[in-house]
Amino acid sequence: MRKTLWTAATLTFLLAGLLAAQTADEEYLKAMQIQDKCQQIQALDAYLAKYAGKGGQYDVYAYAYYCVTPCATKNAQKAIEYGEKALGMSGLDGTVKLQIMVSIPGLYAGMGQMDKAKASAQKIIDAGKASGDPKAGPALQATGYVLIGEFAEKAGDYGGAANAYITAYGILKDPSISKKLNGLATTLYKEQKYAEAEQVFRQFYAADKGPESASLLAQTLYKQGKVDEALGVYREAYARKKTGALAENIAIILNKEVKTNPSLKNETINALIEAGLLVPAKQKAYHQAAFNLYVSGNPELADINAKIEEHNKSIEELTKTYNERYGTKSEEELTGAEKVSMKKLTAAIESEKQAIEQIKASSTGVQEKFNQLVSAARARIGK
Repeated sequence: MRKTLWTAATLTFLLAGLLAAQTADEEYLKAMQIQDKCQQIQALDAYLAKYAGKGGQYDVYAYAYYCVTPCATKNAQKAIEYGEKALGMSGLDGTVKLQIMVSIPGLYAGMGQMDKAKASAQKIIDAGKASGDPKAGPALQATGYVLIGEFAEKAGDYGGAANAYITAYGILKDPSISKKLNGLATTLYKEQKYAEAEQVFRQFYAADKGPESASLLAQTLYKQGKVDEALGVYREAYARKKTGALAENIAIILNKEVKTNPSLKNETINALIEAGLLVPAKQKAYHQAAFNLYVSGNPELADINAKIEEHNKSIEELTKTYNERYGTKSEEELTGAEKVSMKKLTAAIESEKQAIEQIKASSTGVQEKFNQLVSAARARIGK
């Protein structure tokens, strides 16, 4: 009889524990389904106050998500404590650990505790250095340096921010990091701190020698009126790597400078042609500009080009009129007069096209020579 009573009591105790565990799990899962993030934070806090330390399988994640879930009104200090507690517990996956490590510096910064924010970011850097993963290690280091850069930039320490971003970019050449440097450049430009920007981006270019760092330095030099220096940086970077952005910048500057310096004509023509080849969406505009410049030294050729442009303009105007009047109408909807008018417009457009072809035929030699320049440019850049 005693044995039966003992077994029943034990069973009751076990069932009670199981029911409690089920209730805890249900409350955690219910909390995680809440859409409003601040309400979710409150629910997670209530869960931890009621069940933490009682063997619940979701305790570590409740601590973790309290830390990383965004909510402007949550207790930042508590979020840090919960995050650090989660990091010290087992069962947390790597992605959530990283989220916590990245969140804690921001929480410290939000409280104005910049020294602790930087120290927490440094922990991310140290974790990256200690990691044996060839991808995760550099990513962690770069993340830490970017955070330090953001803190420095917010504090107005632009030099410190630049150093951190440059270090991050050197470790992990990610476009998002170059955007940080672009953002820093914009801030310095708005405050007209061109000399400071130049110093920063000379350092970046010296360390990187890539298209992004070249563009930042060259833009800074150009804004200060140092046109020759800016062109020199663009040309140097373009010689190493022929990108569309570099080609465009060189072409734009030269096309402006050639108006007062005719000795730049040939280089400008080639720059415009190469920019068109490397940026297909703008090829027509760049190649037309190159052709215009090519014929500009010869009055006869310039006159030919002007006539072609005049006919192209007429085609555009006639086509616009055609579309406005008849673009949405079917043939059945047209009156007899409209059909006659439409036929006249079509004939006029065709006449303009034929005129252009006739002009081109009379200047075949000119076009062929220009096409040879395009072919030579293709060979130079491998397009």
